[in-house]
Amino acid sequence: MPQRLGRALGYAVLIWIVGFVWGSVVFMTPALRNISSIPYISRYPAISFPLLVIWLLIAYLLARSYLRSAPEEASEGLRLGMVFAAVNLLLDLLILVLLFKNGLGYFASLTVWLAYLILLIVPWLTGRSLANRRKVAG
Repeated sequence: MPQRLGRALGYAVLIWIVGFVWGSVVFMTPALRNISSIPYISRYPAISFPLLVIWLLIAYLLARSYLRSAPEEASEGLRLGMVFAAVNLLLDLLILVLLFKNGLGYFASLTVWLAYLILLIVPWLTGRSLANRRKVAG
């Protein structure tokens, strides 16, 4: 578990909300909503491709903020990444699959799994980078 679980959960929910808001904007914009899916890659390309970039940036910035005061940045970064990925997977399952009835086909897209991988790996790499920087400076 991360040292500051509440903050880690809050950041993870914030990441999910950004995705949910962007998805809502796309579904309310006919030109974006009508973009064709790419089989096995993305069911909703207008949502997934911009979110991959946005989540990459947000995950990095939030991880830097979170890990700034962590004693062991690399291991704490991995734990933070696991929280980011797990919370987003759980919220996708509960809200998008069950509540909005998208079905388990939602998880049949490469971009969905790539997004979870980004949320897992970026905080870990950020933590490793901060730890290496601390070793060099110290």
